[in-house]
Amino acid sequence: MQNKSLNRLNRRSFLQGLGSGAIVVVTGEPSLAAASIAIPAVDEVTLQVIVDAATFGPFLPDVSLPGLRVERSSRNGSSRLAPRPLLAEFGLSLLASSKRGLETRHLLIDFGYSPETLANNIALLGINPSKIDAAVLSHGHLDHYGGVTGVFGALSDNSRTLPLIVGGEEAFCERVSMIGNPPPVFGMLDRTELARAGFEPRIAPAPVTVAGHAFTTGIIPLQGFESAAIPTQMRPGVGCDAAALSPDKQQETQLADDGEHELATCFHVKNLGLVVIASCSHRGVLNTVRRAQDVSGIEKIHAVVGGFHLVRPRTEEDARRTVAEFVEIDPAYIVPMHCTGEAFIAEALRLMPKKIIRPYVGDKFVFGAG
Repeated sequence: MQNKSLNRLNRRSFLQGLGSGAIVVVTGEPSLAAASIAIPAVDEVTLQVIVDAATFGPFLPDVSLPGLRVERSSRNGSSRLAPRPLLAEFGLSLLASSKRGLETRHLLIDFGYSPETLANNIALLGINPSKIDAAVLSHGHLDHYGGVTGVFGALSDNSRTLPLIVGGEEAFCERVSMIGNPPPVFGMLDRTELARAGFEPRIAPAPVTVAGHAFTTGIIPLQGFESAAIPTQMRPGVGCDAAALSPDKQQETQLADDGEHELATCFHVKNLGLVVIASCSHRGVLNTVRRAQDVSGIEKIHAVVGGFHLVRPRTEEDARRTVAEFVEIDPAYIVPMHCTGEAFIAEALRLMPKKIIRPYVGDKFVFGAG
């Protein structure tokens, strides 16, 4: 793949390869060029929705499609309905369970907004946190990290530390949400709290493999018509090390958030192509897909899953343009979640009705040639 130069990222970085448990530390200037990492191919990956904004009870039927099985039931074999419901909230958390030969790996992607919701849904879905091999945090917004203490809860005794991949030091900076006057503080990802919750953050602005089955995009370049449209501002030095940020941000007290640290998680499914998990797409969902293609050298997109952030400050015209480009990319499936917005969903259903799968909390999406 042809290299693409980085506009502004010249801080020290750490490149971790988690496939074998070994950590390779790289210093210097990370690049937005497609990284030289070996992209693993898995036989199958199942994405289970732990937290999202919609629930639909036990009434929808399962669906079988080419390369995709959607399992709507969340009763885990029980003959009785659960004594309490799965909860929905404005946040996102997914469990990716992948198979490669005789290997199975479990990867947690984001944590939703609140520990109460995450803990409730993990318990009802029968998820065993001790089986999780690694975690990825897409970016430092409260609706994606806020539930982190609900993963292990009282079971966390620090005897087992789970690696948590983040895209940059920016993930730890305090943020302000530009939705009021005065704007409310939107929270701050705390390293001490992460440690108490059983997680060890590892900063990886370049693409890395995770648990031997997945890979991250690393920093996502801004291309085409998509800009960084984020309704928050960041406070360098509050919660984060300002010296580890890009030079143009180090001396600022507060500035517009550009999501420079945001990353996506991806799988290459044998004979099908890429499954791209774009948790929030602040850098643009199309940019996220292109980055996954550049990093992997794989053009075929089997599915794009997650939040596409085609709501304010983006426009309905942005949503329609995004759908038009998705028609050209031609993924087999699109699973819009979280912050995608109804304008995109309506237009996508009009132009690509057979590709759009609506998700609900507890659903499993099984991507595999079998």
